[in-house]
Amino acid sequence: MVADAIAKGYLESGEKYYVMNLPTHEVANEARRSVVAALRRANLAKASWVVDSDRNPCYRSCKDPEGPHGVGFQLYSKNAARAYIAAQSKGDPANLKYNPFQRGTRARFNDDGQQLD
Repeated sequence: MVADAIAKGYLESGEKYYVMNLPTHEVANEARRSVVAALRRANLAKASWVVDSDRNPCYRSCKDPEGPHGVGFQLYSKNAARAYIAAQSKGDPANLKYNPFQRGTRARFNDDGQQLD
């Protein structure tokens, strides 16, 4: 999938590449994982998602998990992806969906279910 998209000139184009007609959401999610692995091997930024039959992003709360799905992805170099994120956040990490500079606030528990400090 990724090699085909690169051969067709999708790298740095900003256009979305789709692989459609996968039988279920679960199969499409496995294909998405394969795309992420291929992007990692190619040292490209990871931008992939599962889509429904209308090419709308489809997450865990899928309307029809047994219906046909697909995978969409975009091909960006890591530097282009960093520049995109920096422009989107206006240089302020607080504007990011995930702030890598902020520690997680998730409570931690031991094996008995008691909260750890």
